[in-house]
Amino acid sequence: MSPNAIKVLYRLHRAGYQAFLVGGGVRDLLIDRNPKDFDIGTNARPEEVRRLFKNSRIIGRRFRLVHVFFRGEVIEVSTFRASPEPPEGPDDWEEGEIEEREAESPDEPGPKAVRDDNRYGTPEEDAWRRDLTINALFYDISDFSVIDWVGGLEDLDAGIVRVVGQPNIRFEEDPVRMMRALEYGVRLGFELAPETDAAIHACHALIAEAVPARLTYELMEALRSGHAAGIWERWDHFGLLGKAFPELDLDRDQILPLLRCVDARISRGGRVADATTIAALFLPGFARLLAEMTSDGQRLANAVFLDRLRAMLEPATTHMMVSNQSFHQMYHGLFALTKMRRPPERGRQVLKLTRHESFAVAWDLFEIGTEVGLLSGNAKDAWCRAVEQVRKKPTGKVQEVVVDPVKRTRRRRRKRRPRPSESTS
Repeated sequence: MSPNAIKVLYRLHRAGYQAFLVGGGVRDLLIDRNPKDFDIGTNARPEEVRRLFKNSRIIGRRFRLVHVFFRGEVIEVSTFRASPEPPEGPDDWEEGEIEEREAESPDEPGPKAVRDDNRYGTPEEDAWRRDLTINALFYDISDFSVIDWVGGLEDLDAGIVRVVGQPNIRFEEDPVRMMRALEYGVRLGFELAPETDAAIHACHALIAEAVPARLTYELMEALRSGHAAGIWERWDHFGLLGKAFPELDLDRDQILPLLRCVDARISRGGRVADATTIAALFLPGFARLLAEMTSDGQRLANAVFLDRLRAMLEPATTHMMVSNQSFHQMYHGLFALTKMRRPPERGRQVLKLTRHESFAVAWDLFEIGTEVGLLSGNAKDAWCRAVEQVRKKPTGKVQEVVVDPVKRTRRRRRKRRPRPSESTS
């Protein structure tokens, strides 16, 4: 367990509160996996937690949570809730320290949007409102026991993903639970419970009603997981993708090899930027557009290409609520690929491209695209050598960057004609 999580648990316990490790952290520890994060549930109210931890911040518009900050780690502390409403995604959290006046007077009525939805409850009520049985296990720091109100231990032993409660009702409350059930089945190698499987088939169209920010959050979680190809395939099999992301290219034969390539990088310990993983989903459309605009052998009309590239990206990225920064990196990163179709001819060309802020995204896309055959690999070796030299001499002069020699006809420079003032003087 994380030493920081233990520290938070014991401080809450010593202060007289109940404090449980909850959710995925308990699940992963029980099956000998390294937890991605550690979440804590308590009967302390957010303002009380805030007073115990000076290195913390209260966040959330509808449901108030506390983030306790340590170096390189954030421990999330939530008060037990009875409300069945779905949680907000991190992209929707409104971060900011609680005002001292409110911290000193927590019983005073606060903003209606926050207070009315904070229906606090018991640990058992909190377990029953969670999405999956295997994510509803609690570890009690007071007696070192694992508490299971929903049958999660049995499902964990059997390798089954089961929704807490009636799956049809739970999916109507929060359609994103369908994506999460399928995602955990792939990530853990578990089977869906028969009633959960049937309910997803029956309720899959409800996913179109989910908040786009939460859909994008689940998509990014899948793309970062190292199991993106399998998760994508399951979502597509149950008909969720077409409803959740109607603007995306859903050609399995082209998307799945790209995602397998991303998964392989992550499994080797590499890091793939979010902008790269999203842009990779547009590589098939980019390749088709590039082939169409260069089919006649003429030079690419950059301005027209950029307009059409933006028209291809904007509908999907707007619906997905992709940030302006990520869109900028995707847009310019994909356009940079048009410059890498041929071996570089000049060191200045390499330096200009590598110094652009979107080059890291462009380079990852170039490697992924050539690996799966969407982009031509004829110039890959030449670009690899040129980029390697730039990295060895990041502050070097342009003349020091040696690129592959390209046969070009040398043009004789014409003698400059004297200006009228020079000839008369």
